[in-house]
Amino acid sequence: MLSDFVEVKANLSIVNKSFVSLGKPLRYDHSHSFVYFRDTILLAPAGVGSLDKLGDLYKGEWDITKKKISSHDITNMSQNLLRDKARFEEYALQFAFITLKHAISMDKFNPTLIKIGVPLTLSSLGSFYVFK
Repeated sequence: MLSDFVEVKANLSIVNKSFVSLGKPLRYDHSHSFVYFRDTILLAPAGVGSLDKLGDLYKGEWDITKKKISSHDITNMSQNLLRDKARFEEYALQFAFITLKHAISMDKFNPTLIKIGVPLTLSSLGSFYVFK
């Protein structure tokens, strides 16, 4: 979690139970860098509500099928880390890789609609396409 989440959350919005930045991005570390918050599940097709299923969309490209861990380990990630650091890291990296792969795919598709960046939701992407 972000160490400054209490301060940052005031600048975020909630869309379908996900924190996102609408409009202006957040300034990162008081510099000239800016960050847009997106949730790739909001960019997933209907019926794809988990990283397991999102990873399945890209099975043929790379082995990014989400690593399986027990529901107990998911609920107790700090204990999982202490017990088996390598497995914890493998799970976390796959989690991040699936998210990154999908965000990059959406970012590559968006310029076909004369937009730049990762869209907010699949619905916003579709509505722009329809009205274009």
